Amino acid sequence: MLSYWEKSALLSYEFVVIGGGIVGCFAALSYRAKHPSARIALIERGILPSGASTKNAGFACFGSISELQDDLDDFTLDELVALTEKRYLGINHMRSTLGDQAIGYEHSKGYELRFNRVDPEQLSFFNEALK
Repeated sequence: MLSYWEKSALLSYEFVVIGGGIVGCFAALSYRAKHPSARIALIERGILPSGASTKNAGFACFGSISELQDDLDDFTLDELVALTEKRYLGINHMRSTLGDQAIGYEHSKGYELRFNRVDPEQLSFFNEALK
């Protein structure tokens, strides 16, 4: 059974973030900026984040060709374009808030390792849709 102190001090939050990776930390930081006195809990299952933040080799991406192709299974083209725009704007918001130097951001081209060749028509389709 939890004590009064544990219940009042440890279980009362206005905002709870599940996941202590870059997105979870930035979500907590963004909420703090809008609600300075809010109690915020950031919950991570391990000592260090172990989700996407540790699996993406330290890069920020708003959608590779294979991701976009997979996303078309679940979204219309208009929804996919809107989602990609949100991803892009989110990366830029994080950059402008934290600063490129602080997060080690370096703008570079994207490369995707694939076992099969990208259809040039598919590439043109996505380039045109996202233009």
